[in-house]
Order: sequence, then C-alpha cells, then structure tokens
Amino acid sequence: MFRMKNYWNIIATAGLAIACCLPVQAGIKGTILNSSVGDSVALHDPFARQAPALEKVAVNKKGAFEFAYSPSDISFFYLILSNGKNVLIVLKPDHNGQIEIDAVTGLITKVTDSEQNTLLKSMQEILTKYADQHAIIDQAADKTTEQKQREKLLIEQQKMQEIQNTALQNTANYASAALIEYLPVDDFLTVHDSVLTTLLKKYPENFVVKEKYKDMESKKKLAVGYPAPEIVMEDTAGNLVSLSSLRGKLVLIDFWASWCRPCRVENPNVVRLYQTYKQYGFDILGVSLDNNREYWMRAIHADGLIWNHVSDLKGWQSAAVALYGFNGIPFTILVDKNGYIIAKGLRGAALEQKVKSVLLQQ
Repeated sequence: MFRMKNYWNIIATAGLAIACCLPVQAGIKGTILNSSVGDSVALHDPFARQAPALEKVAVNKKGAFEFAYSPSDISFFYLILSNGKNVLIVLKPDHNGQIEIDAVTGLITKVTDSEQNTLLKSMQEILTKYADQHAIIDQAADKTTEQKQREKLLIEQQKMQEIQNTALQNTANYASAALIEYLPVDDFLTVHDSVLTTLLKKYPENFVVKEKYKDMESKKKLAVGYPAPEIVMEDTAGNLVSLSSLRGKLVLIDFWASWCRPCRVENPNVVRLYQTYKQYGFDILGVSLDNNREYWMRAIHADGLIWNHVSDLKGWQSAAVALYGFNGIPFTILVDKNGYIIAKGLRGAALEQKVKSVLLQQ
C-alpha cells in the first residue's frame, strides 16, 4: 500500500510531485533556459502506474517545449530535465499558463497565469534563500562550530516562520499542500489543519488532498494542544475507570506491561515521581498491554505501583494501541487538568522537569 507521508518525504528532498489522474486535454507550455540542442523534458507520474514518462518532448533551439497531457483533476507532477534535475509543478484540466525553468539550477524563474506554480516558485525562492545563508555560515572561517550551529538554528527558525506565513496566506492555493511538507506536522499541526481543511472544501474529491487530510487527522490523536482520547477500561478489581474521571489533575498516562523489561526498569523512577508530586495534584493512569491478569497484578505489587491501573488484557491488540497509535513501550502522555495533551514520550529527568514546571505554573 502506498503511504502518503513517505512519498511527501521524497518531494521535500528531491522536488518530486504527485500525479493522480488520467489524461484528457490542455497541457502546459514552457521554456528551459540554458538548454542545449537535443535536450528534452519529461513529465512523470510519481505513483509509477505508468512507468514510462507520461509525455516526453524535445526542446527547440530557443528551449521552448509544450505538453499536451492534462489531468482530469488538479494535481502535482514533476518534470525531469535532460540533466536529471527534477522540477515540481501543478497541472489542472483547464489553462495552465506558461513556465520558465533554469536547467542549471532546476529552479522556476518565471510563471505566467498560474497561481499554483507561482506559489511553487515562491517556495523554491524561500528554500534557496535560506540554503544560501547556511552556505555562507559554513564558509565563515572566523566562527566556531558552536557559533555556526546557533546561527543555523536561528536561520531554520526564520525559514519555518516564513514558510508558515506563506502557507497561511495561501490556504486555498493547491500548491500549499506541497509547501506545508516543509513544516514538521507535530510542530505545525494547526498550519497543516488550516491549509488542508480549506483545500478539502475546495477540492473534496481530490486524491492528494483527501489522503493528506486523513493522515493529518490521525496525527491529531497525539498532537500537543489537542484533547487526549478518552480511555475507559477495567481496573484490577474489574471496575470501569476512565481517563476523564481524573480531570482536574495533571495526569501521566503510562503505557507499559509486566513483560516489558525497559518498562520495569523505568518503574522506580515513575514511583518516585508519583510520591514526590501526588500532593500537588499529580496522578498516573497505568495502561497495561498485558494479556495475563496474574502477571499484570504481580508486577504492580512487585514494583509498588500505587496508582490507577487499567487493561483490557489484549496485549498489542489493546484498544489503547489503536486509540493512541504508539508502537513501542514504555510510552507516556502527559495530560493537563483540562484533558489536553501537553507532552508525549517523556521519561526520566525530562519527564520530572516537565511535571514540575507545569505544577509550579498552576
């Protein structure tokens, strides 16, 4: 099965794009600057449903080319130049304007009458600008490695901010679906949400938009700032206990199991954390992936885990795994007193520091 997020990683590094439709009519005209006699340009489907190029044409003496191919719905494609450069473009069934590309850099230099490809040109300019700044820092002989790293980090933050602003200013532009791929979804989920929600309303049946929206929605389950999914399971006495019943406290959801060696090694730290901060409104909900009640109970008593424990005793088939989407334990989720996720995956000193800082702010 094709996994959308893996494909978009390719786009971010190689400038590839998605084609999802069958040819009908129209196409796009363009010019390849710095081309040579005999050069060509090919249009490709990244899904490889048609392994050869969808269309391949020779450029004329002036570098001009024209494709007749057009999708039945708006979509991403990539052009491959004779020198191997990949260029991300958008095509739609109706008029696509014209595009000019520099064969040396593989960058779009001019766009006529296409708001989508104009935005892709802006995206290339942003990425190139900050890449150039990185290169200048690398070449600086009067700076230490640490100084260079700090400056690069600042540049990356500025780049992310500019990409974010550009995406939010163009939420209805189909090309923003590519732009947001440069923003890590865990850190910029609200930006992804804003862009994809807008695009889904505009293109409700578009394959790319639907797949990316679905993937984004699944990430909301564990996104910081979003409500923690409800957990309702039986405790060690067979009584139903819910995560929401602990509302009003800072709650650590601790996914573990008696058979998990790293979990058992970590348990003394969790015990100490509970004993230190329980008086300040801190609580724990232990969710076990055990499938044997006896082993589960024995581990709880042996490790002195004196807080709420629940399990459906289904191991990795537990409803909690599907609900929270994790694939390894120990795994933790920290939930504030209103039921919103404020941290995930923390352990040891990092977990204690977060717990302490949250409780001090209350």
